[in-house]
Amino acid sequence: MFILLRHHRYEVQIGNQSHILRIEELISGSALWGGKFRIQMAANGTVEAKTFYGASADAVAQQAAELLNQTYS
Repeated sequence: MFILLRHHRYEVQIGNQSHILRIEELISGSALWGGKFRIQMAANGTVEAKTFYGASADAVAQQAAELLNQTYS
């Protein structure tokens, strides 16, 4: 079994901090994802780990950026 992924990178500026978002796109394989794109956000002291799925890399990046904005604002 194999899974072929493509990575998309987004840079998000929140306040004076820069964050790199690494979105994974499922190209082929049998992974059970909730959408073609995903990002896995690591846990920190105030937020639990989360995984966002979506139909586009932009949509997933937007969800992750909103979480980061809530966390660091």
